[in-house]
Amino acid sequence: MTPSPSLEFESLTPLGWDRALEEAFVDLGPELGRPARVSRTDRGRCTVLGPEPSRAESRHQLIATGDWVVVGPGPLPGDLEQIAAVLPRRTAFVRDRSGGETAAQVVAANVDRVFLVCGLDQDPSSARLERYLALAWQSGAVPIVVLAKSDTRGASELAEALQWAQSIAIGADVMVVSAVTGQGLQELATTHLAPGRTVALLGPSGVGKSSLVNALAGRELMPTGEIRRDGKGRHTTTHGQLLVVPRWGVLLDTPGMRGLGLWNAAEGLAHTFVDLEELANKCRFSDCHHGSEPGCAVNAAISEGTLDLSRLQSWRKLQGELKSLAARQGDQVLRQEAQRRWKALSRDARRHPR
Repeated sequence: MTPSPSLEFESLTPLGWDRALEEAFVDLGPELGRPARVSRTDRGRCTVLGPEPSRAESRHQLIATGDWVVVGPGPLPGDLEQIAAVLPRRTAFVRDRSGGETAAQVVAANVDRVFLVCGLDQDPSSARLERYLALAWQSGAVPIVVLAKSDTRGASELAEALQWAQSIAIGADVMVVSAVTGQGLQELATTHLAPGRTVALLGPSGVGKSSLVNALAGRELMPTGEIRRDGKGRHTTTHGQLLVVPRWGVLLDTPGMRGLGLWNAAEGLAHTFVDLEELANKCRFSDCHHGSEPGCAVNAAISEGTLDLSRLQSWRKLQGELKSLAARQGDQVLRQEAQRRWKALSRDARRHPR
């Protein structure tokens, strides 16, 4: 007896399936194939989870870990299944692809909450946390700053680290945890994890993401590695991987990313620097650059000690990065248009030689 569609959908619920996804799937047409969720991608191929976990190919679409897709049969018997369609993304954590090309890279899709993991055994980086927060807010997911490896710090140092993170992550929860001692794990899980909810862990290599996944799961799901002598983490997670953890929902462990370029993150940046944005609205001039202009509320706050100068400098740096990205995107559009025109002229010349 063939199971009914409702029963198939019910089996997808632990992976985060909901009514909106069901409606999108039905609108596409169930004849395309069956719904599944991408748990890992690798050079045009991916692993999908569902009632029938399998490997599938995607020749014409950019697939990200966490995507909901429609999987259909391959062209020939014995071939890998094919990704026939991608269901609309609810959220997407997007960065500027590393390298010379100006292009977006989706790190994680359909994420409800993002754990921004900072390892307390390393020197904290305000600039890195601000960058991660901007992209997390832009994604549409809820960011939570997780200060991991609390067992490496004393009580006074933990208090300082907590104060540091809270001063940067305005509007976001900050949690202190240790995968070694178990400190804060239960509170983190009961507050932010839930069946059917997807939580992505983001941070550089070596901050303790994989150890945190294993501690929350209660067993070793991900390999872990030691910090190198130069203080940088080893890349123990080389691919994004989606894992279903009983009682706690879906965890998405991502590879460590030292480079994290902004991508169309104006709203996320404004949310990250909401304190500075509110001050800027109080400046005498609406186009105030917060330099030597009279009546600048931002400079007044810096003079009074209620705003750190480094925060203004970080905001300016990230704003400049967004402007540079916009300029590169504009140049790329012009180059592509020029290439299209040249190809059209070449085709016309071949069809109508003089």
